[in-house]
Amino acid sequence: MASPMQQLSAPHASGDESSNPTTEKRPTGITWRALSLGCILIPPNVFWVLQMERVMYGPYPSQLPICANVVFVLAVLLALNRGVCRLAPRFAFSQAELLVLWTMLTISTGIAGIDGIPILNGIIGHGTWFASKSNGWNHFLPAFPSWLVITNRSVLRGFYLGNSSFYRAAILKAWLRPICFWTLFVVLVLWCANCINVLLRRQWADSERLTFPVVWLPMEMTEDGTGKAFFGSRLMWAGFAVAAGLTLWNGIAFLYPSLPAINVGVVDLKPFFTVKPWDGIDWTPITFYPLVIGLGFLLPLDLLFSCWFFYIFWKMQLVVTRAMAWDADANFPYAPEQGFGALMGLFCFYIWSGRKAYAAIWRSALSRGGGRDEVAANGAHEALSPRMALLGLVAGLCGIIIFCLAADVTPWVIAAWLGIYLAIIIVVTRVRAEVGSPVHDFHFMGPDAMIPRITGMKVFSQHDMAFMTFGYSFTRAHRSDTMPAGMEGLQMARLRGMQARRMLGAIMLAVLIGTLATFWASETQAYRLGAASKMRDVTPMPQEALNRMSQWVGATLNPRPSTPAMMAMAVGFLCVITLFVLRLRFFGFPLHPLGYAIASSWAINLVWMPLFIAWALKLLCMRYGGLRTYRRYLPFFLGLILGDCIMGSIWGLASLALGMRTYNFFGA
Repeated sequence: MASPMQQLSAPHASGDESSNPTTEKRPTGITWRALSLGCILIPPNVFWVLQMERVMYGPYPSQLPICANVVFVLAVLLALNRGVCRLAPRFAFSQAELLVLWTMLTISTGIAGIDGIPILNGIIGHGTWFASKSNGWNHFLPAFPSWLVITNRSVLRGFYLGNSSFYRAAILKAWLRPICFWTLFVVLVLWCANCINVLLRRQWADSERLTFPVVWLPMEMTEDGTGKAFFGSRLMWAGFAVAAGLTLWNGIAFLYPSLPAINVGVVDLKPFFTVKPWDGIDWTPITFYPLVIGLGFLLPLDLLFSCWFFYIFWKMQLVVTRAMAWDADANFPYAPEQGFGALMGLFCFYIWSGRKAYAAIWRSALSRGGGRDEVAANGAHEALSPRMALLGLVAGLCGIIIFCLAADVTPWVIAAWLGIYLAIIIVVTRVRAEVGSPVHDFHFMGPDAMIPRITGMKVFSQHDMAFMTFGYSFTRAHRSDTMPAGMEGLQMARLRGMQARRMLGAIMLAVLIGTLATFWASETQAYRLGAASKMRDVTPMPQEALNRMSQWVGATLNPRPSTPAMMAMAVGFLCVITLFVLRLRFFGFPLHPLGYAIASSWAINLVWMPLFIAWALKLLCMRYGGLRTYRRYLPFFLGLILGDCIMGSIWGLASLALGMRTYNFFGA
């Protein structure tokens, strides 16, 4: 059987999304021991993620599509598996078992990530603890349903000040109800997302031939259960040595500042631009992360070019705004609104271009057999029939609607919020499936930010505002979204003939265990350390959400519809559609619509320079060596990813063991 690199590297080398062949064979088992081990590993994994991202201020594994902590765990399992293969082969893990562990741990990392459940966990008690006459929060706290928040200040004292324990009867009892209800909500939302994954996967993978670049590394590492071919590559080990060596040296230099560090992290260019209008460029860091260079080498050339080109384009918007004194309007040039319009343009284009296939799925779901014959023809490669997936989606949506109605949310607000949120995460999933972009954060572009720009706040009740404040933990940014990981899990099941229904079960099990484990790990560390003093963003992010609600209630933010904001949304929408039309009309058109959308948000600041380096290297490789040379050197760049992830995770473990900050190999 061909390896994933042999199967998948050709499409992206040329920038063309062509075939990625699959192997039809008897479904491979996803065993109970793999599911059990995944459930056992999720709580410590979540605790570790929170320790790195919330307590030690980095690294931030949840910010990237390939989570460094999961790569490390997989590498450890592979090392152990190789020994088991020699001593007791019958007990060794198969590739299917290792891939299901990868999927479960990736999903739990996203749930516990910097834009995940910890923000919601902070909002649950933030208003009760910090409300005062000066901030005016007391006026709207009754709008928050008592069954979704903590209302007892004495319970929250240890959470914010520390030196306490979560394992006290009164504290456990107070947290039990909101944790259970919010876990139910998260499971319902992600059940809907994964039902959509089931409906879309075949069209995206088998018809449109998307290549899912993020799955390359885990599939290469786990080939035959040991990854013998991958780990036998000298070029891979050369890339590993470069990345791991840099991270090792910089970690030692962090602990011993007398040693010179090799700075691959943030160097801000803004201080060098002090003259108007160039001082308008804002924060402009350059970085040289080996991990991102490796990820970038997997991307199509046109997307790599578009990412750094549109990054400069957005910076020039800021410079022109400064030169023309348009910055008198603090929101100009309305980058989040343009980005939101771009996302809606991408969503509409994807739906329109696949309309015939989606209509066929709809007809299949409503047909007499409900798609059962189609599933049977594909063995166990489809997790659910179209009818069951559609019924599951409807059931999940009904559950979410009932939940929101119980919280006194207006029906049209529920529909608008859900529709926009699901559209955005579908686009995020498509971005990962199509090009494997290293960033897809889309900060402040969610329904809670954009609906008020369109309607004004006068149409909302305080209960609606409270719901959108809770929703801040889902919509603030999309770095930690788990829908893409679910889609990738289903695609790996397809590529390796695994039991897709069990993979879907593993995904939802990871959602449930990961959500509960995140609440447990968050509370455990907060009551020990103090969320207000020794944990990053557990207080500031909920503060952002509640301050915004205070402005909504006081009619100082978005009191009326914003015409400039809506015009910016229209500009973003039209730009994306125009770029799609140009790509369809002119072969080889270099600007990718995804680059315009990706470059509109914050995280591109951290990766634009590594993506530029990857573009230059890949361009030279393809121009002077062709596809054969690209395939030859691909293991080196996968080695960069592996080396940075493993050595960076070792430093993360060292910080956990030593109780002190160590080197942060990625993030700011």
